[in-house]
Amino acid sequence: MTALTNQPVNRPETWQCTEPSHESLASFSEHQWYRTAGYLLASLLQNAGYSQQAQLKILGEFAEIIAPYLGLPPGLSTHRWQSFMTDDHNPIELSWDFHTGTQQPTIRYSIEPIGLDAGSATDPNNAKAPLLFRRSILKAFPHVETELFEHFEKTFGNHWEDGLPEGHRSTIFWAFDLKEGQNTAKAYFFPGTVAQATNKSNLEVIHDAISSAPTWKFSDLKPLHTFISFVEQHNELALEVDMLALDLVDSVQSRLKIYFRCRRTDFSTVRKIMSLGGAIESLDDGLEKLRALWDSLLGTQGQPDDMPLPHNNHRTAGILFNVEFKVQSTTPKVKLYIPARHYAKSDQQVINAVTGYLNGEAKKLGQSDLTRKYAASYASCLYKVFNTYSLSSSLGVHTYIGCSVQNDGNLRVVTYFNPQQHKFHNDGYA
Repeated sequence: MTALTNQPVNRPETWQCTEPSHESLASFSEHQWYRTAGYLLASLLQNAGYSQQAQLKILGEFAEIIAPYLGLPPGLSTHRWQSFMTDDHNPIELSWDFHTGTQQPTIRYSIEPIGLDAGSATDPNNAKAPLLFRRSILKAFPHVETELFEHFEKTFGNHWEDGLPEGHRSTIFWAFDLKEGQNTAKAYFFPGTVAQATNKSNLEVIHDAISSAPTWKFSDLKPLHTFISFVEQHNELALEVDMLALDLVDSVQSRLKIYFRCRRTDFSTVRKIMSLGGAIESLDDGLEKLRALWDSLLGTQGQPDDMPLPHNNHRTAGILFNVEFKVQSTTPKVKLYIPARHYAKSDQQVINAVTGYLNGEAKKLGQSDLTRKYAASYASCLYKVFNTYSLSSSLGVHTYIGCSVQNDGNLRVVTYFNPQQHKFHNDGYA
């Protein structure tokens, strides 16, 4: 396939190659999603150093499998499905996983499958698209393991209630870690409707779902019990459990993740949660690195640990975490998601904070060349896709900055993006 010529320099080469062959996408909505979210995906892949073959394969899968299930794009209808994926209801979030800054990044994305008539009288609860999407995914990726998925789908599905017990109507997300070879699929389930129907808490529903999964025994779930004990012993934190995620691989290898939110935003609370009150040890070095990135992102240098961030009562404000574990493991891991869109000054400031932190850490370790390369590629990618005025004067392109302490004490950093089309360069993708 030959690249087009005389195109704007911002266009990723593989997007130019792939896009014309998908001009006949089944609907205008699919076409728009490919030309917006697909354009950002192409730029991320290219700047992260993926081979041309991998880029073309991933973009082809996005056009054929993902775009048909993203619903109506922004601006087409006032009755668009209100996805909980992003604050402006875009049903897709992309991410750049730096790891610890010393290896090639991994690009990922998460979506909520949505039908074009979701929320209407014919499909009020968006019941059609998730089933059709699942069928499409299993056909395209036959290696996906479904035993656990089917268990949790049965547990969390078909409990519609009046109202919005979780403040939204989303019930399932899918995510994909994009590799040069085989991708990893993940699924995310929301417990709120089951909790309301059974008069249980979200955490109780998740505990029951995990405990009743096939092939697992009570003794396999020590990390889950460690987390539940922490929650029960720290009622003052009023932790809000949001969802359960799993890797769609063999049940012994699958990572389970429970996502929860804390409205307290002081760093002393962050320290407590990251260690689950001391149950997770040897985090001191990693937490100091986290504090350095936190300060750079949020402008909190010199402030005491117990000083909270400015008050924000948005549904997705506060600090998001997940606790991750495999069955038969002994200790869970905790990941922090800093909601940059609520607490940073601008997307440009987020770019500067992330690249500055990564370059600083790499320099200390004498590993600055590779880190500098990919930090610069990340920044360059965003400046090529989004206009400078929007990045420097507003928030919203970055949704979260994910951070987790690794076994060697280094900090894994992941940046998450909302493909806000209205902030794109006008000539970049048109």
